[in-house]
Amino acid sequence: MFKYSLACLALLATGCLSTTTTSRPGYSRNITSTVTDPSFSFGKHYAVLNLDLIDGLVANVNTTRSGQLWIDNVANWIDAVHKQDPPPLSIFTRIFFSNTYRPELGNAPFASAVTSLGNATASSPDSQIYSAFKTLDNYDVVLQKARYYAGAGNQLEEILSSQKIDTVILVGDAMRRSGSQVNRFADQYVTGSPGSVLRE
Repeated sequence: MFKYSLACLALLATGCLSTTTTSRPGYSRNITSTVTDPSFSFGKHYAVLNLDLIDGLVANVNTTRSGQLWIDNVANWIDAVHKQDPPPLSIFTRIFFSNTYRPELGNAPFASAVTSLGNATASSPDSQIYSAFKTLDNYDVVLQKARYYAGAGNQLEEILSSQKIDTVILVGDAMRRSGSQVNRFADQYVTGSPGSVLRE
């Protein structure tokens, strides 16, 4: 297991350009920066983990103004990350299963959470990265995700460890839907040293 400190930042871009203070109960639309130090840095060994930015989930929100703002802001974030010199490691997760019988799930609680995706496989349109979110060819990593925990059954931990990543920035709709995603990632991934988790 990974033994470095981990700072998880839940980046929620929904409505950042809006002047309205709330979109619905419990969700702030204006998230102002709490960083005032211009020399702020994530360090030299950080990665961006883009969770579940797939067509089957994102396409459902593009029909509303706030949904389109969220999509635009996430796309701008991804583009800004790619413009870093050099760009940090960016990892995207896609929810899909080995075949239409979804053998990875069994009776796992995640099965009910992904019913809207049906029996998505690697080639299913709903399991593809949403078209507004561009990946860098031959640079970004795209991994299968078949559980709540982003590192279950794939190479996530191996990649982060081999690249000596000590900070992971979490991005995606899963962050808005469940603060437990942050806790699961921290609980499963960080051992042996203190980690800090910042929630939305």
